[in-house]
Amino acid sequence: MIGRVLQGVGGVYRVYVDGAELECSLRGRIKQGEGSIAVGDRVEVDQQADGSCCIEAVLPRRGQLSRRSFAKRREQVLAANVDQLAAVVALTRPEPDLFLLDRLLAVAELNDLDAFIVLNKVDLEAQPESGARTPPFHQLPESLSPYSQAGYEIIPTSVKSGTGIDSLRERLHGRITVFAGASGVGKSSLLNALLPGLELRVGTVGTRSGRGRHTTTAGQLIPLGDGSFLADTPGVQNFEPAALEPDELSAVFREFRPYLDRCRFADCRHRDEPGCAVREAVLEGRLSERRHESYLALLESAEKAARPWERQGP
Repeated sequence: MIGRVLQGVGGVYRVYVDGAELECSLRGRIKQGEGSIAVGDRVEVDQQADGSCCIEAVLPRRGQLSRRSFAKRREQVLAANVDQLAAVVALTRPEPDLFLLDRLLAVAELNDLDAFIVLNKVDLEAQPESGARTPPFHQLPESLSPYSQAGYEIIPTSVKSGTGIDSLRERLHGRITVFAGASGVGKSSLLNALLPGLELRVGTVGTRSGRGRHTTTAGQLIPLGDGSFLADTPGVQNFEPAALEPDELSAVFREFRPYLDRCRFADCRHRDEPGCAVREAVLEGRLSERRHESYLALLESAEKAARPWERQGP
């Protein structure tokens, strides 16, 4: 039988096969160390006469969300075989982490995944008087303008008022979507709203720190019953894309692409080189200065990863 991995905890994998969920162990010959099977993997499953199930083989992947793990010196696959990425940020509480958003979108571009942005908690834009209805959301924050100008769809949502839930559900239909974002942005609340009865644990945001508390501790794939799946991933506070080559980085910033072939030097990294068309566009306000700063931070990270002998510590 062919199934799809919904979750793996403690060596036991929940696998979705023909509308049913089976608990499976791994056949010894495919045990290749921790993380060898990811949420979303398509697998061959063998069910024994006594009802026990084993995963016999993992089928080739297409599209995945990965991050680099320096501690374990390897790539960590958060979800496999996905079609698109929904990068979730909150309007406030916590404030949008735009550098994390840039990293998530970079991963989507590197893996040829469609990507869009979910702006959650838009009911917090204005606090109505007690007993009054929450006013409708009317304007995207200026900080997200560079993303809409770069062509990313932005869907405003609110679980409290119901804003955008139907639009989000339509965007997810028939596809496998990764929900990713910082802790506290409301991913679990959105999933509960999309699939009533799911009852994922919902956390709170600290009143002093303004940061979210982790409620998803292990990634899982959630079937919606119509060929659609949602991959819920743990909050990623320090997300580093895997397999990020310094020379390829500028192309994952969509708005940079029209300028890349205008630089004086073919190997320009758009940092401090003379005749750089990207830097010129930033200085003239045609490109976002903050997005360029995010690019430079990612470039530094990619360059360090390309020189592993420079890493310090054990």
